Amino acid sequence: MELISELQTSRTFFLISAIINLLVSVGWVISGPAIVVGTCGVGCLFFIIPIISIISTVMDFIAYNKLSSLNKTGTYQTIQIAAILEIVTIVCGNIISMVFGIITLTNLNKEHVKAFLREKGVF
Repeated sequence: MELISELQTSRTFFLISAIINLLVSVGWVISGPAIVVGTCGVGCLFFIIPIISIISTVMDFIAYNKLSSLNKTGTYQTIQIAAILEIVTIVCGNIISMVFGIITLTNLNKEHVKAFLREKGVF
C-alpha cells in the first residue's frame, strides 16, 4: 500500500515528534524536583508540562500506527488531534513538534489528501 507524499511526511513527523516528546517529558520529570525546590514550591504548578508532552507522545504513536496500517476508521480525526497536540507542545518548549504539527495540519487540509483517505475508507 503506497501512501501519498503528504501522509508519508506526516507519518515520519509523528515518529520523530513522539521521540522528541518522550525526551522532553523525561527532561521535565528529571528537572522537576530542582524547579520545585528552587521556586519554594511554586514550581509544583509546572507538573502539567510533562503530562502534556506524555499525552502528545502517546497520540503521536497512535497516529503513526494508524498511518502505517490505514485500516481503521477515524484515522483522519486521530491525525488531526495528534497534530493539534503537537502544536500545544510549544508549552513544553518543543518548537520542532509545533512546526511538525502545523505542517501536518496544512497537508491534512488538502483536498487530494482527504480524497485519498476517503478512498481508503479511513476518513
